[in-house]
Amino acid sequence: MSAGYIIYSLDWDKFRNLVDKPTPEQLSALAKLVESQLEEAGGEWSEGDPIAQWPGDAASLTAIVAHRLALPDWYGDLSDDGKHLWESVIFLGCMRCEDLDVGFDVENDGIYWDVIEIAWKRLGVKPYRVDGNAISTFGVRPFRYTQAPPKRSFLSALGLGGGDGWRAMHSMHPPDEVRRMKTELESVRSAMETTKIDDVLRQYEEDLMPALESVIEQGRMLFIQVDT
Repeated sequence: MSAGYIIYSLDWDKFRNLVDKPTPEQLSALAKLVESQLEEAGGEWSEGDPIAQWPGDAASLTAIVAHRLALPDWYGDLSDDGKHLWESVIFLGCMRCEDLDVGFDVENDGIYWDVIEIAWKRLGVKPYRVDGNAISTFGVRPFRYTQAPPKRSFLSALGLGGGDGWRAMHSMHPPDEVRRMKTELESVRSAMETTKIDDVLRQYEEDLMPALESVIEQGRMLFIQVDT
């Protein structure tokens, strides 16, 4: 059985400062990541996508990055390809860019798909549908993404497309959401104890819950990578 999610954390105050009051050094670092992602994408953008008008050099991209950080929704005005680019910039920046200095740390390097899917089922969460439960956003909703993720079709589940659109490969959760998530997961313990799926209870007790408790205790931001 392979991992479905890798659990990281960020310093919540540092991340908020990056978003609300980025330094020139942070803006420059993000602009360089955008430049790299634009080069990798090769310049093919949907009509109307703001990214089609973005310059290709980091110096000119700095102001655009500052503007996007201030938006209440980082993704809603972008095409699927544009969403993928910006997600990659934020994801890679938090994970690998020392100049951003957001306190990246690894909490657990592998939580099985089944653990979260059992919790979703017990709580009545439809897969990949954000609702009132904090756990419904697990691995589904990036920071400042206000739309619901696309429904997963049979074709997309097989990797054959199906017109479902972009799906985020990470999610971010501020401390208050992590606390609610932990409470919801504590309420489904009996489902973890009675499942016949191998190793789920151990993962729940030894990996997932301790990771959340550590994040909560330190007041950090939960940062989840979807591991395919």
